[in-house]
Amino acid sequence: MDFKALLTQYADFLEQLFSQSKGKRVVGIDIGSSSIKAVEIVAVKDKYEIQNWAIELIDGNETKAALQRLLARMNVKDQMPVAAVSGKGTLIRYVEMPRMPIEDLRKSFTYEIDKYFPFDPQTIYTDCFMVESSAKTNKVPVLLVAVKKELVDAKLALFKEVGMELSVVTTNSIATANAFEKFVKVKEEGSAKAILDIGGAVSNLMILDKNHTPSFTRDLFVGSQEMTKQVASKLGITSEAANELKLNPGDKIAEVLQACEPSVQSLVAEIRLSLDYFKTEKNAAVTELFLVGGGSLLKGIDAAFEKSLNIPVKVWDPLANVALTSSVDASAIRTHSSQLGVAIGLALTKI
Repeated sequence: MDFKALLTQYADFLEQLFSQSKGKRVVGIDIGSSSIKAVEIVAVKDKYEIQNWAIELIDGNETKAALQRLLARMNVKDQMPVAAVSGKGTLIRYVEMPRMPIEDLRKSFTYEIDKYFPFDPQTIYTDCFMVESSAKTNKVPVLLVAVKKELVDAKLALFKEVGMELSVVTTNSIATANAFEKFVKVKEEGSAKAILDIGGAVSNLMILDKNHTPSFTRDLFVGSQEMTKQVASKLGITSEAANELKLNPGDKIAEVLQACEPSVQSLVAEIRLSLDYFKTEKNAAVTELFLVGGGSLLKGIDAAFEKSLNIPVKVWDPLANVALTSSVDASAIRTHSSQLGVAIGLALTKI
């Protein structure tokens, strides 16, 4: 099958990553390893409002059943669903390329895929985006994305099985960057920031440059599930009890953190390597780390990272600057806010 024909057919799967279309209801659906998170957002005048949301646990490998339950709970029908892929089989590169129209850039990039990605071109979908297209230089920063076809096709097929078609498939890291750029007001402008999204099985580290532009992305294969196992093993309790204890440790906070230390230190070591690499390559130091995702709910994890990395670390609340409609239970959604960053970013993809 002709690769260029396929590329043309699927080019729009990332083409609308940063598109703007006001007034539409968009549902971002983040399918993780242990749960599915969804957020419905609508643009109202000059602000964004969350109209609906849900989290559905995945029992075993029954992702389809969990998705069906979630869609039924949210009554998703005419909204535009947006989903993402992540982990092994996804790669993002940041390079400088000669300034040219985006159509020509895509064609040029197509013929040099093997220069940037260690994948057989026949096995991936790709796209590119000029990060600073208005810069007055001969070369511009370009974000290159490659995703294994099997990951995208599986996601499209899953939604088709439940009677829905995805409007966009993007990546978790791009979704997180969308939410951060829209809603985070950082203390120190003009400096690089890092975001660590601690998922169930995979954590994603992303570094944004001084303009909040994604400049480095890396998947780290350590997550909250491993921490749960360590707490359960160390304290001799069930996984369910260990997960609850992570969220509400009470007077056992020191024991829980000690049990999770191997996972935390594994993440710290990888983060430190990435920050050093970024500083060398970009001649810029990361001045702040933001934690998000289910793993960030571990009490005291921000202090543990801050002590080891020696930079300010804070847990990012993706809902901090987002409006809620009267139909949304503010108390309930804020309990799970750290888990909704990707879903919020996905909903913003087409707004």
